[in-house]
Amino acid sequence: MHIIINYRHKSERLDEAFTALGHTVLYDIWDAREIAAFGPCAVLFECKLILKEPFRFMRLARSLHKAGIPTATWSLDIPNIGARPWKIPLLIKSGLLDVFASHSMQGLPEISRARSKIIYLPNAAWTSRYNLAGRSLEDLRAPDNSPIDVSFVGNLDSRKYPEHKHRTEFLKALAERLEKLGLTYHFEGAALVAQEQIRLIQASKINVTFGCGADRPGNKSWGMPERCYGIPACGGFLLADERMHARDDFVLDEEIVLFSNLDDCVEKVRYFRDAHRERRKIAENAYAKV
Repeated sequence: MHIIINYRHKSERLDEAFTALGHTVLYDIWDAREIAAFGPCAVLFECKLILKEPFRFMRLARSLHKAGIPTATWSLDIPNIGARPWKIPLLIKSGLLDVFASHSMQGLPEISRARSKIIYLPNAAWTSRYNLAGRSLEDLRAPDNSPIDVSFVGNLDSRKYPEHKHRTEFLKALAERLEKLGLTYHFEGAALVAQEQIRLIQASKINVTFGCGADRPGNKSWGMPERCYGIPACGGFLLADERMHARDDFVLDEEIVLFSNLDDCVEKVRYFRDAHRERRKIAENAYAKV
């Protein structure tokens, strides 16, 4: 089956996933007759591209519906979609999409009132890239394999990306608290390649995540960022800030541990730093889930 993806650029992850399912992936085709010539297929539109070029999307979507070709989009950025908040509900109610998939159900219209089928589509780990990297879960159970108490890997450039200011402030405060407790930490804001990230994740007793690009000031995204799946995929133990959809994806305190604020984070760092067997059991449960 052919899958047409109208996206701003090609995606190695999507290519890999659809090819594994037996599909042929084609990119950036905006002529309905050309699409129809490929035979039965579906057309996927990146949500940001729809919002950026709405009239181009509407023209093609109407033609595709007349031809009986399914249309869908996915969003990884609610509520920080880079467009006026009313646009997403209007898109869902327009009937131009058969499926609207989202990492967060936040602010979406009631399913019964939507003309598109709304699907909760959580983030995931790209497991061909983020994995145990030749090690085993048994290897990672050895206490001396994790010399770093706490780590974080992610965007820390709050000047270029103001949405991360809250994260940088939190990690600065956390670092001060960890130093007072005599705990070691490594907060990495550089763009590490996957293998470097995996080494840091596996060398850390606790991998903290706080904030995500989909957050807006005063309006925290319900959705879970990719690192909440990538860290467990590498065998790491995750300590994550609370988000609405966490309990939809993981069993609390069996597959994921959440914290509500700085004090709670520090308290759970202190506990799980020494609770080695419990920490590794949770990490391995999360690995199996991911």
